[in-house]
Amino acid sequence: MISAAIGLPALGLVLFLGFWSVAIVAVIVTAIVGFETRQLVSGVKQSIKAQFFAMLSGGVVAGAGVFAAMLGYLDIDSVIADRTAIAIGFVILILLVEIVAIARLRQIDKIRQNLILSYGAAVALAVTMLPFVVSLEKGREILAFGILVVFATDSGAFFFGRTFGNRKIAPKISPGKTWEGLIGGIVAALIASWALSNLLSLEYSFTKILSMGLAIAVIGIAGDLGESWIKRLSGVKDSGSIIPGHGGIMDRLDALAPNFVFIYFIERWLA
Repeated sequence: MISAAIGLPALGLVLFLGFWSVAIVAVIVTAIVGFETRQLVSGVKQSIKAQFFAMLSGGVVAGAGVFAAMLGYLDIDSVIADRTAIAIGFVILILLVEIVAIARLRQIDKIRQNLILSYGAAVALAVTMLPFVVSLEKGREILAFGILVVFATDSGAFFFGRTFGNRKIAPKISPGKTWEGLIGGIVAALIASWALSNLLSLEYSFTKILSMGLAIAVIGIAGDLGESWIKRLSGVKDSGSIIPGHGGIMDRLDALAPNFVFIYFIERWLA
C-alpha cells in the first residue's frame, strides 16, 4: 500500500511532465529490466561487472528508441520515428512467436535461458515504445487510459478471485488465477474504460472505448500469465525486490508491457 501510494502520484507526475520525463523513465526502466533478466537467466547473484553490462544493454536499447522518438516529437524527422516504432513492434512480435514456438519443444530445460532472454528483450523493447506513445497528439491521455485500465483489471481480478474464485486458469503456471477472477477483471476494465474515457476526454465512440478496454484487459492477463511462466522456469517468485511489497520492475510490467505496444498502434489506427 505504501509503495502504491508513492508510485501512483509519481507516475501521474511523469505523465504530466510529458515526453522528456517519460523518455528518462523508459531508459531507467529498461536498464533495470536488463539487470533483472540477467538475474532470471543465471538464478544467482551476478558480479558488479555483469550487472553493469546487463543494465547498460537495456539502457542503450531504450536510448536508441528515445532518440528516434525525439526526432518525431521535435518535428525533425517523423519518418524515422514512425519506421523505428514499427520496427520495434515487429521485433517484439518475432520474439513472442519465438517464445511460443520453442516453448512447444519437449526439452525446455535446455532452452530455458533462450526463453528468458527473449522474454526480457521483448519487455525492454515494449518499454521503449513509451516515448513514441507520448509523442502522439493524445499520447499522454491514451497512455494514462491504458495504464489505469490495466490497474483496474488487476484489482477486479484480485477481489473477484479472492471472493468467488474456484476454477483455476493455469494451476501449473499461476495457481492463484481463476476464471472467476478473469471475468471480474474484464468487468472492472470495461467500467474503468467508460469512466476514464470521460475523465480524460477521449473522443472515441462508446463501442471503440469498450473494445479497447476489453483488448487491454485480455492482453494484460495474457502478459501476466506469460511472466508467471517465465518466473516458474527461473524458479523464483519475483523478478526482483526493487519495489517493496511488489517485487521487481518486470513483475509490474507483466500486464503493462504488451499493452504499451497495443496502445501505440491502436491510437495511430484510430487517429
